[in-house]
Amino acid sequence: MKDYLVILTGLPRGGEKSWKSLEKNVIQHLNADLAICTENNIDKSLYIYRIANYRWLFPERENWTDYYLENYSHNAIEVLKKGKGAGLWESGVIHLALKDYILKNHLEIINNYIYIIYARFDQFYTHKHPFFSGKNIWIPKGEDYFGINDRHAIVNVAYIKEYLSICKYIDTLNPESLKNTYLNCETIYKMHLDSSLLSKKIIRINRFQFTSSSKNDFTRWRVPKYSFIFNKNLQIKYPDEFIDSVKRVNLIDFLREFDLTYLDMILTYYFLSLRRKLGSIKSFLRR
Repeated sequence: MKDYLVILTGLPRGGEKSWKSLEKNVIQHLNADLAICTENNIDKSLYIYRIANYRWLFPERENWTDYYLENYSHNAIEVLKKGKGAGLWESGVIHLALKDYILKNHLEIINNYIYIIYARFDQFYTHKHPFFSGKNIWIPKGEDYFGINDRHAIVNVAYIKEYLSICKYIDTLNPESLKNTYLNCETIYKMHLDSSLLSKKIIRINRFQFTSSSKNDFTRWRVPKYSFIFNKNLQIKYPDEFIDSVKRVNLIDFLREFDLTYLDMILTYYFLSLRRKLGSIKSFLRR
């Protein structure tokens, strides 16, 4: 059995270029297996579907609050409603339920691996994923939004059951105590890790991926604003995240493994970096 299992959850967004970066820089590099957890109406011709070792498919739901009523209580829904307008209610209600769904249905498979890479479909990997050893949880730096980045984590399997138990934690919270708390996916994630003491196991690592979007991707939350210079179909949701990821690319490795997609990525990086610097200069001159 392999050491690493990559789990992707949610809607299959990001597009083939992003998924090929996952295959090259994560799956092949780490000799990992891939599990995808998404709706059973997924297009079976998609590249990501074809390369998956496990396909954990579930029926499409019109209303994900039903999942919480079926498995927890109405209290969990009231907690999630406190995050309306900040993403927790809009998209978090699904992402958190998927963790619970995986915990309840696929833990037996997961326990065959040592390290679980829990991520989203829409991550573009700019360079080789690091190898890890030890009993920790590794999370890329940045994009914390008053909590902790929830887009990618490497979890030692010893902690995966507790890590996935976030819905159980949410159901224990008192909604009234959260009146003055800014609740989004990142803050509720950090609250759960703190309460379970898993936060003591976290090591923050340098970023090696950014959140991408294919032109026609459906989104419940953030709409991408920038595209790759020569590829308008590959879009960037968070420019700062993109810049932070690409600036750590080893140019020698990049030249050795020449790829037009990565050339486009480098050019877009310099364009956005220059644009940001010009914006800073303009702000300074207006003072």
